[in-house]
Amino acid sequence: MHIEGVTLAAVIRELKTKIQGSFIQQIYQPLGDLLLLQLYSREKCSLLISASNDSRIHLTQQKYENPSVPSAFCMLLRKHLKGAVIEEIHQPNLERIVDLDVICHEAEYVFRAELMGRHSNVVLLKEGEVLGALRPMAGQRNLLPHTPYEPPLSQDKLNPQAAQSDQLMQALRAVPEETVKKALLRVVEGIGPRTASELIFRSELKPGQPVSSLSSGEWTVLLEAVVQLVAQVTQGRLEPCVYLEDGEPVDCMPVQFKSYSHLESQRYESMSEALDACHRERHQEPFERHARRLVSRLKQRVDKLERALMQVKQDAARAARFEEYKERGDLLMANLSEIKKGQRQIEVEDFSGGGKRLLPLDPMLDPVENAQRCYERYKKLKRGLEKLTERQQELEMELSYLKNLEVNLEQAETLEDLRELEGELELEGSFTSKNKPQATSSGPRRITADGFSILVGRNGRQNDALIRQAQREDYWLHAKDRPGAHVIVTSDQRGQDPPERVLLRAAQLAAYYSRGRGSTSVPVMYTRVKYLRKPKGARPGLVLVTREEGTLMVSPKEGE
Repeated sequence: MHIEGVTLAAVIRELKTKIQGSFIQQIYQPLGDLLLLQLYSREKCSLLISASNDSRIHLTQQKYENPSVPSAFCMLLRKHLKGAVIEEIHQPNLERIVDLDVICHEAEYVFRAELMGRHSNVVLLKEGEVLGALRPMAGQRNLLPHTPYEPPLSQDKLNPQAAQSDQLMQALRAVPEETVKKALLRVVEGIGPRTASELIFRSELKPGQPVSSLSSGEWTVLLEAVVQLVAQVTQGRLEPCVYLEDGEPVDCMPVQFKSYSHLESQRYESMSEALDACHRERHQEPFERHARRLVSRLKQRVDKLERALMQVKQDAARAARFEEYKERGDLLMANLSEIKKGQRQIEVEDFSGGGKRLLPLDPMLDPVENAQRCYERYKKLKRGLEKLTERQQELEMELSYLKNLEVNLEQAETLEDLRELEGELELEGSFTSKNKPQATSSGPRRITADGFSILVGRNGRQNDALIRQAQREDYWLHAKDRPGAHVIVTSDQRGQDPPERVLLRAAQLAAYYSRGRGSTSVPVMYTRVKYLRKPKGARPGLVLVTREEGTLMVSPKEGE
């Protein structure tokens, strides 16, 4: 996800106000393709320059561990730039190039970052000569010390800040065989693949539409979209956004992209903050990244189910009035002689002795037909209530299952735990994964106390396996009225009840591996396995307790 020219323009606009005039206090190279400049002006700040595939430049709050021995290039930069003043920072047109013009001991240097994805480089220049490069090159383009600097090959693109609309249209029309997207990339400076797709979306064009097919109206809309987007960025009307899919950052843009409306977005005060957050999340440890993605997807599923459950409850409340329609029908049948076709309402004596009651009528129906309509409504609502009650129970069981999964995710400790949970969610159809994990179960947690084994299930499938493998007289424990793990107390001496201290230890584990982990006291119920029942079709880990044998109040405590 390398930076595009228009995005870079937004960053440069910010850096001009924040780092021009700053002193370079120190230079670090924590990674082979990443440089950090420690700057000081009104306050300290760090400028990050990445020459990796996700090339970029921005201020950062991230901390990096620096190697004990600096690289040769880092030493060269320290030699010439330590103590230097950044006189100016600029971007040629909308190219993916940034120049820091610096002065150190009256010597003038250009510190140039070429941010071009896998072709990125960082070069130190003095009077047009290369002093050193992050990636020295020889061949068609020389970037070797003490050689004249050769800039990247010019692509002769139009700068949309300076070009007129008719110039842009003429240049785009010169490649009629290309799609609009490819033509924009080929002709317009600063436009990368993601920005080109956004311009096509704003113009309501088809992604693969060729240039030759554009009507005069489509040309007008497209050119206006180009001019407006570029002007919004270069004039500083920014809305820095990080876009996320399943909780994982997928892009960072200086303005809101309409083509990303299906994604979650997070707004930031500056482009540096947005880029820093985006790449911090993308470069998190695999465990953190995977956990964040699963939590986000699970939350979306839970939110959807909660909305559905609320709607079902509202529908059920309306359907619960079915007896009212039967009563209306009975009242109408008892007063047929008083009703004439064409009436819109009738006042009758209520059966309950509560006085008069006004009933609405359909003037197009005769008295019997009005009564029959009430009976039909009664039957329909009664049947509907039965179905809604079933649906409510299904949704509540599904939510209970997912709430348990939320706790499992919160308490996962390894990548294997996460993969197993994701596999369970896929198997149960809660969501699908683009990269299906091949998880092997790490098995339940096992602890021994006084010769008894205490087993803790860490997810729904492990919980089910514990119940299947347990003996009828083994004890089962679970945090009361809250999501949590199943805990089984078993023994080699079948039929021997565990002593109270073993049950207390198991209860502490059940409390720890539940949503009550942060509480000082958690109620934990216990019973024997023979009093558990697995409903047909129930989600993993869901059981019904037919007889509860006791409750223990304990403080959560992890296994030793």
